[in-house]
Amino acid sequence: MPNLMESMRQIAANERQAALPTTICFGKVIALSPFRVQIDQKLVLTKEFFIVKSGVSASSFKVGDVLILFRNEGGQKYLIFDKKGAL
Repeated sequence: MPNLMESMRQIAANERQAALPTTICFGKVIALSPFRVQIDQKLVLTKEFFIVKSGVSASSFKVGDVLILFRNEGGQKYLIFDKKGAL
């Protein structure tokens, strides 16, 4: 019986994970060393949460930049797409 219960828990966990599709969000660079981005009032992310393309580093940004971020399924990693600009 433990295997059945564990299987049901795993199925439920997988279902919850699939319910969180990729979303676009914004974050403001609040520090460069260590690199930190504030997503909302309570959520501040460090460099471990980010996926960046080759050639991008903390020095590519300045404090105050607003970043366009893609949050992957589950919300554990964020892809830095670009800086937000103006028309």
